[in-house]
Amino acid sequence: MDQIVLNSAVAILIGSAFVATAITALRGEARSIRKVPVKVRAPRHRNTERPF
Repeated sequence: MDQIVLNSAVAILIGSAFVATAITALRGEARSIRKVPVKVRAPRHRNTERPF
């Protein structure tokens, strides 16, 4: 009997932690899109001559 109660309590705690994490992730400014600077390499000159 005690093991059933403890397992149920642990399951409820894990479930509530999962729900709280999901709610926090889905609301607020965590979802705002941020612009990230990206380095763009200059295209290299391709060798158009064929070695045939």
